[in-house]
Amino acid sequence: MKATGIVVEYNPFHNGHKLHLNKARESTNADVVIAVMSGSFVQRGEPAILPKWERTKMALAAGVDMVVELPVSFATQHATIFAEESVRILDALHVDSVFFGSEHGIAEDFSVAAKTVVENEAAFNQAIQLALVDKKISYARACTEAFTTLFGADLLDVTKPNNILGFHYALAVQKQNPTISLQTIPRAHAEYHAEEATHDQIASATAIRKLILAGKSEEASRYLPVSSIEVLKNYTGPFLSWEDYWPLLKYRLIQASSVELEGIRGISEGIQNRMQHAATKAQSFSNFIERLKTKRYSNARLQRTALQILLNAKEQPTSPYIRILGMNKTGQQYLSLHKKNISLPIVTTVSKAAPGLLEEDLRATSIYTLANGLENYQAGDFHIPPILTL
Repeated sequence: MKATGIVVEYNPFHNGHKLHLNKARESTNADVVIAVMSGSFVQRGEPAILPKWERTKMALAAGVDMVVELPVSFATQHATIFAEESVRILDALHVDSVFFGSEHGIAEDFSVAAKTVVENEAAFNQAIQLALVDKKISYARACTEAFTTLFGADLLDVTKPNNILGFHYALAVQKQNPTISLQTIPRAHAEYHAEEATHDQIASATAIRKLILAGKSEEASRYLPVSSIEVLKNYTGPFLSWEDYWPLLKYRLIQASSVELEGIRGISEGIQNRMQHAATKAQSFSNFIERLKTKRYSNARLQRTALQILLNAKEQPTSPYIRILGMNKTGQQYLSLHKKNISLPIVTTVSKAAPGLLEEDLRATSIYTLANGLENYQAGDFHIPPILTL
């Protein structure tokens, strides 16, 4: 059975995701599509708008064959780690290809860039560090300048969010298993961060979340496949944003000492001092971020740092593993076929996992379900089994 891998958040699953999923299967001629999906919290440093089990239902109903959770210690980090560990899981699951969306749209350019960087890694990293000497330059801009230094021209614009993820997928594939092929589809009709819908059927997840959180679910449904709409109709819990966790974060920032916060993953350059000061002034999470934002620190970086504080993420990231959230019959057949040759631990029953393996994810789920209205999902990692469909 031929498998292709996709890295997703489905926050929530919308028509653009359906297009991406269909193209992944069609373009790679895959029998199986495996999705590595962020769990309770996502890469931009935000809580998912819906619990991971609801988003798994959306994925399976739309045609994904297997949904695997990307551990929170990888899912909530910068592009390098996010991509490396997603590809590591997909490689362990023996995918033949990785299919992703990008603004650039030419897979070969990602492969060429990754190969060149691997062959000139020291020079590339040095170019990034030189660019970062300017305290007003973000990491994404420093990467772009490093590309220009290395290639003599802008081969890829890695200030674009999907391009930078695509480049890091390509880099991870080049380092881990170059036999995996890369394929991409151009992002169409909606920019990744676009907050307003301008197309009649396709909108960014950002715009869709904005509609849902504003109580405009009917309007948002224009951009969702019928299968996702059905999941939403049956969902009785709240739709979540950072504002639901702002009191918890504010307490953490006020209660903890600066020295204690220094030990949190991702804290650097004394940013914890600015965050603690802003927490005493801000009345909401959005206002908190506005007080912190600079050219150097993007919203995503600030949110990821805030999230690490909320989760009290001090330890080194966990070892990778394969946590099955859901499968259809095809996914089950594929897992059965390859199970003996998968190098990473496979988790289907959380209570039977090796001690400590899921500790950070269990804590993240517990914190996520502190939001009002999620009582049915508390301890869900233990009592909600993988979702199996026909």
